[in-house]
Amino acid sequence: MNIETKLKKIRETKGLTQIEIAKKSNITKRSYQRYEYGERVPDVYTAQLIAQVLHEPVEKLFPLPASAKTGEDKPSNKQA
Repeated sequence: MNIETKLKKIRETKGLTQIEIAKKSNITKRSYQRYEYGERVPDVYTAQLIAQVLHEPVEKLFPLPASAKTGEDKPSNKQA
């Protein structure tokens, strides 16, 4: 399930509107809509605020890509 689907599903399950989450997260309604519509991804601080409002772990709402978990994208520390 993608981020936007998770956000909407959890928000609706908890009976909250986009406006309520935005206000409680101290962001604009439009900013929250962009996250829920998949147009943008929140910064770490905002993701934490949204997770707190929804009473969910941030990792559940905004999981790391598989490559980040395995470290595949990290540059090598080896010197040539």
